[in-house]
Amino acid sequence: MPRLLLPKWLWLWFPPLLVIIVFAVKVTSPTFYDRYIEGERGLVELASPIIAFWAFAVGLSILRNRQKLPSTLLRGWLLAVTLACFYLGGEELSWGQQLFQWETPAEIATLNDQQETNLHNMSSWFDQKPRLLLELWVLIGGIIVPLWWRFSSAPRVTGDLWAWFWPAYECLPTAVLAIAIRLPQRYKSIAGLDVLPFEIRWSEPQEYYFALFLLIYLSAIRARMFERIA
Repeated sequence: MPRLLLPKWLWLWFPPLLVIIVFAVKVTSPTFYDRYIEGERGLVELASPIIAFWAFAVGLSILRNRQKLPSTLLRGWLLAVTLACFYLGGEELSWGQQLFQWETPAEIATLNDQQETNLHNMSSWFDQKPRLLLELWVLIGGIIVPLWWRFSSAPRVTGDLWAWFWPAYECLPTAVLAIAIRLPQRYKSIAGLDVLPFEIRWSEPQEYYFALFLLIYLSAIRARMFERIA
């Protein structure tokens, strides 16, 4: 196994916690689940932006110390990832509307599918397409690449840029959860089923795991930066 830089509680034990809570509460108390877990201001809805803004803060810390990164190209990439975390957190909260419950301006409401103050309900270019790119990044960079390095006899990438670019091994558990949590919904669609024996809003936990993946990805890079300088 590659050398690890992050504490085990963050990358191994913390990721399954949300899905355990979601499934346990859904089974034992559907009413509590609907109100406090899946609601507009429930656990899942609020956990995603919290994690995304945490990742944004880690990204800012990296950018403040960008001279410790090996290339300008990597700095540009990490700037894009950091801004993506800010966008994800802001959109999840409808830029504060979910918390403060203001009325959506009429000009925005006419463009927004759900009459909310956000961009992702206005066009697929702000929602489905970026989401697909992120999902592919999680699948390839978070699962396929580390498993390939782990089980293949091919030499691992050791050049500065690519070694920093690819997600660390610590991202693997969260990446698996991010992809797996959406599989029941996709099975339902492929099989033409109206309902599954167990139903939740599968896309919402996936957004949480996307945010957590970005947090662990950036945290591993930050840990490597300061380890390298120390």
